[in-house]
Amino acid sequence: MKITAFTHSIKVSNEDIYGVTRYGAFVMDGASALVDANYTTAENDVVWMVDWWYDYLTVHLDQLDMSLYDILEEGIHAFNRDFSIFEPIENLTILEQVSSTIALVRKVNGWLECYVLGDAEITLKNKDGQVRIITDESLKPLDAKVVAMMNENNEREDACVYKGFTKEELDLLQTHRMQMNTESGYPILAHDPVAVRNGIYNTVLLESLESCMLTTDGISTLDRFYERDELIDAFRMKGLGPMVEELRQYEREDVSKVNIQRLKTHDDATVVLIEFEKRGD
Repeated sequence: MKITAFTHSIKVSNEDIYGVTRYGAFVMDGASALVDANYTTAENDVVWMVDWWYDYLTVHLDQLDMSLYDILEEGIHAFNRDFSIFEPIENLTILEQVSSTIALVRKVNGWLECYVLGDAEITLKNKDGQVRIITDESLKPLDAKVVAMMNENNEREDACVYKGFTKEELDLLQTHRMQMNTESGYPILAHDPVAVRNGIYNTVLLESLESCMLTTDGISTLDRFYERDELIDAFRMKGLGPMVEELRQYEREDVSKVNIQRLKTHDDATVVLIEFEKRGD
């Protein structure tokens, strides 16, 4: 088995993170803050969050006697205690709460456990060439509404008030953020341990797999140019760094976000590629 990983951000602060352990791997994509609030000692609270979870999962993911659900639920309780050193959790408004998508895999007794909470993705490629993507689609229609609003406003570039968004766009983003971990909204890793059971959990026989890829949604622009099985092969053949640079070039060529419709010109991008099959090329 071979594991390669890469993360990249155009910003000073990368709100993505990845980790690799003896038995598992994970990627996280912290949700950008939509209000000016910062309580921790990091450059922002989202970075503090993903760094905290990196430390926690690096230690606990390989506890094979614990379920992934239990590991994450206990992690949220511990995270809340540590965050409360800076500001009590109960004092935070919904918009001040930090959140992140997460995708993780773990080898246990000949099986690969797969878990996704949010819109990060796990792509599984079988030895017979079949490809399956595990992700939560709940956020996509919400983001699509904001993208549509952006496309309808030809004057928006001169009206941006916060992180490249107009007031109307920001209001809609905040409305959507208020729906996290609600029955009518979307599940996400945040401060509420109840959300963990709303993640997507699958198991797959290890011997059936050729490869597995974990990605944050910053990679998704490449889906415009590659089928998913071709994308896995491209990462393997060209290398993770060169493929992310190819992604950045596509983004630079479409700064206006017209051809590749998206919320941000450049999003943090992270990929972990696991190859189970030994290959001669």
